[in-house]
Amino acid sequence: MQIKTARRLLMFFMIVAVALALIGLIFLEPGTVISVYVTLISFGCMVAAIIILLGYCKCPWCGKRITANLMKAEYCPHCKKDFETGLKHKGRR
Repeated sequence: MQIKTARRLLMFFMIVAVALALIGLIFLEPGTVISVYVTLISFGCMVAAIIILLGYCKCPWCGKRITANLMKAEYCPHCKKDFETGLKHKGRR
């Protein structure tokens, strides 16, 4: 899976999990069947986000996991290669 696809899926599952948790807390009465289902779906989305983060958010060139600044990263912080082109990033010295 490409890093862009992993980022999009990670963000989608995180947003859905937080939205469902807020809906369950604010609008649903505690102890009802639907609130239990919403809570379980929210936990499922969070688990899916963690699996994507730990399993698929890796550099395509060196294979190391990228967790810090994943949503803003344009190049690998370990090998300094661009995610799309594979060229070395030339930063400030």
